[in-house]
Amino acid sequence: MREMQETDEARGPAAAEERPDPRRWWVLGVLSLALFVIVLNNSLLNVALPSMRRDLGASIGETQWVVDSYALVLAAGLLTAGTLSDRYGRKRATMLGMALYGGGSLIALTAQGTGQLIAARAVMGVAAAMVMPGTLSILVDVFPERERPRAIAVWGSTSALGVAVGPVIGGALAAQLGWGSVFLVNLLPVVVVLTAGVFLLPESAAKVPRPMDPVGAVLGGAAMAGVVFGAIQASSQGWTSPTVLGGFGAALVAGGAFTVWERRHPSPMVDFALLRRPVFLGASAGITLLFSGVAGTLFVLTQYLQFHLGYSPLRAGLAIAPVAVAVGIGSSVSPWLARRTGPRGGVTTGLAVAAAGILTLAANGAYPGMLIGLALLGIGAGVALSPATDTVLRLVPPERAGNASALNDTMLELGNAMGVAVVGSVLAQRAGGPHTAAPSDFGSSAAAGFGAAAAIVATGVVLACVLLPGATRPGRREPGHGGAEADAPEGSGPATRRPTAPRS
Repeated sequence: MREMQETDEARGPAAAEERPDPRRWWVLGVLSLALFVIVLNNSLLNVALPSMRRDLGASIGETQWVVDSYALVLAAGLLTAGTLSDRYGRKRATMLGMALYGGGSLIALTAQGTGQLIAARAVMGVAAAMVMPGTLSILVDVFPERERPRAIAVWGSTSALGVAVGPVIGGALAAQLGWGSVFLVNLLPVVVVLTAGVFLLPESAAKVPRPMDPVGAVLGGAAMAGVVFGAIQASSQGWTSPTVLGGFGAALVAGGAFTVWERRHPSPMVDFALLRRPVFLGASAGITLLFSGVAGTLFVLTQYLQFHLGYSPLRAGLAIAPVAVAVGIGSSVSPWLARRTGPRGGVTTGLAVAAAGILTLAANGAYPGMLIGLALLGIGAGVALSPATDTVLRLVPPERAGNASALNDTMLELGNAMGVAVVGSVLAQRAGGPHTAAPSDFGSSAAAGFGAAAAIVATGVVLACVLLPGATRPGRREPGHGGAEADAPEGSGPATRRPTAPRS
C-alpha cells in the first residue's frame, strides 16, 4: 500500500512541489534584473526632471507627459501583451521586449526636444509591457507554491533596488553629462538579460491559447488614456474645463464600450467574474493606490529637494536612496506577517505605514525629519506589495498566469500614471500654474502634493481592510487559493475537485 500511495502522490500536484526547477533561483535573478531595468529608468528620470526642465524649457505639464507617456502606454498594452505571452511563449515575449527596450533607450538618449523624448518613452512603454507579464508568470511557473511568496518578495524588492540605485546614478550622470545620459545606464542590464535569458529562462505558454482581441485592446487603452489625459490637463485648465471633462467623458465612453465588447467576446481579455470578487478588488486596489501614492510622492520629492532645499541632482539621489533599504526590510518581514494575519493584515498594515510616511514628509521641511518619512514609506510599501500580488495570482490557474500577471501589472502601472497625474496637478495648481519653470515657493505646494499622495494611499487602507480576507484557520482552504473557485461558472457553486486515491 505504501508503494501505491507513493505512486499516486507522484502523479498528483505534489510531484511538482517535490521536484522544483533546480535553476529557479538563477531564473529569479534574470527575471528580477529585467524588472530592475524597467523600474530603474523611472527613478533615473525622476531625479533628472529639474535639469531637463531647465535645459528644454519644459513645463510641469510636459514633464508629467514625459513620465506618464511611458506608464500610460505600458498600462494600455499589458493585457494584450499578457495574452500574447500566453499564446506565443513567455520567454519569447520577455526577450523581444528587452531588445525593444534597449532600442527605445537609444532613441531617448539622442532626443533633442520634449516631443522626441515623450515618443521614445512611449516606445519603451511598449517594450516594458512585453517584459513585465513574463517576469511574473515565469516566476509562478518555476517556483512551487510554498516558495512563491518568498520569490515574489524578492521580485518585488527589485523595484526597491531600482528606486535606490536610480536616483544616485541618475543624479551623478545628470550633473556631469546632462539629463540625456540617464538612458545610457539601461543598456548594460538589457545585454545581460538577453544573454543570460537565452540559457536560463524556460519557455512556457498556455495549452489552449487565447485568441487575440485587437478591438478590446484599443478600447481599453483609450479608456486609460482619457483618464490620465484629463488628470494632466486639469493642472492647467481646471477640473471642470471642457478639455478635462472631454477627456474623462471619452474615457467613460471607451470604458463602457470595452465592457460591452468584452462581455460578448468568446475569450475576453478581462475575466469579469474575477472583477466581481471582493478579494481581487481589494488586492488590486491596494496595489494601484500604493503605487499611485509612491509615484506621486517621488515626483514631488525629487523636485522639492532641488528647487526648495537647493540639492544637486546627485545629492537629491543620495537623499532618496534610503527608501530602498526600507523596502527591503519591509519585504523581508512581509511573508511572515501575511502568514499570521492573512492578506488583510499584511496589505492594510503596509498601506497604513506608507501613508504615515508620506504625511511625515509633508510635516517636515528639513531632511532629517524627511528621512523618517522615507523609512516609513519604504517599509510600508515592502510589507504590502507581496501579499497583494500573491493574492491576485492565487485566484487563477497557472495556465492563465500571463494574463493574470498582466492584469496585476496594469493596476500597478495605472497607479503610477494616475499618481503622477493627480499629485502633479495639485502641485502645479499650488505652485502658480503648470508653466512655472522653477516655483519660488515650492515648500507649501510640495506639502499639498504630499497630502494628496497620502490621501490616495489611505483610501487603499480602507478598501483592503473591507475587501480582503483575514488569516486562514488551520484546516480551512484560503479564499481564492489555487484559482479553482475563480474559474467555476457563476452560480455553479464550488468547483469540482479532482478525486484522489484512497490512502492506507
